[in-house]
Amino acid sequence: MLKKLGIASTNLLLALSLTACGGSVNSGGGDKAAPASSSNAKTSAQAKELVIVDWGGAITDAHKKAIFEPFEKQNNVKITVVSPTDYGKFKAMVQSGNVDWDIVDVDSDFVIRGGKDGLLEKLDYNVINKDGVRPELVHEYGIGAELFSTAISYNTDTFSGDNHPKNWKDFWDTQKFPGARSLWKYPTGTLEAALLADGVDPQKLYPLDVDRAFKSLDKIKKDVKVWWNAGAQPPQLLANGEVKLAEAWNGRVSAAKAKGAPEDVEFNQGLIMGDSWVVPKGAPHKDLAMKFIAFAVEAKQQAAFSSYIDYAPTNTKALALMSDDVKKRLGQSEDRAKGQVFVNINWWVDNFDKVNERFEKWLLQ
Repeated sequence: MLKKLGIASTNLLLALSLTACGGSVNSGGGDKAAPASSSNAKTSAQAKELVIVDWGGAITDAHKKAIFEPFEKQNNVKITVVSPTDYGKFKAMVQSGNVDWDIVDVDSDFVIRGGKDGLLEKLDYNVINKDGVRPELVHEYGIGAELFSTAISYNTDTFSGDNHPKNWKDFWDTQKFPGARSLWKYPTGTLEAALLADGVDPQKLYPLDVDRAFKSLDKIKKDVKVWWNAGAQPPQLLANGEVKLAEAWNGRVSAAKAKGAPEDVEFNQGLIMGDSWVVPKGAPHKDLAMKFIAFAVEAKQQAAFSSYIDYAPTNTKALALMSDDVKKRLGQSEDRAKGQVFVNINWWVDNFDKVNERFEKWLLQ
């Protein structure tokens, strides 16, 4: 989960998957050699290995500690991790009928695209308990793995906890809050921020008024010093003072803050997105994969995951297992959660290509 959720065509998603999620992406594990046809013939007693594809880096480290290793011990299963998530390989495997992967952590728009394209198994909700999981991330072909917020972030040497932009309208106000800005070089989230800055009611964002969003972006464009395309950029830009304000993924900024960088996150009007667990069509160990996903979305494992990395649980029941300090840091305390907006992935799946084409042209103007 490069932390960025990419809502895009398969090619763009692949490009994003190589630049975002949990820190650096490390190649891990390796593909299983057994072809899908022979693997599917295994008995449940023999099917004691799972191949899980994850984003790599810090997020995979957190998954290993909170979910993978406990599942291995509880079920006498060996988990092999492959990273990063690769949509091109995913599609090629399924279409060739030679699937080596059992479970994949994907951008949540891929759940919709992959389901429509016949690349995914339907999840077995007789095995997986979806109670408590955010309904926005419950789908017949996938279920939420983790959440993150694309939020206003600021340099604390310039702005204090009391005096900084508290919403996107403030972020757009360069007189009240002067200084260079950085925005995501990506329409998803950025258009929502532009509309919120222009006064659109957060509850009435969708369908997005694209024309209005671009008019709003016109007003801030000259003050955007850096259009970033990798999640590590905004924390670096804020830390060295090159920009004073940035649109950034909350986990990246909080990690930098924990290491002493002069930056912080404002969660109000943060734009929430999430990653999801899916099972490729023809997965060698489909039944065991369903059991794993059921385990992964339970409150206990979700809470443990969020104790290792600053991404929030998709199961709201996990919040009861967290301290107030952790919930606040994740933007999931009651006061911080209520002001955030869940990005409508369905709208972006239907509209991304034409909006992104316009966005790319606008950047060059």
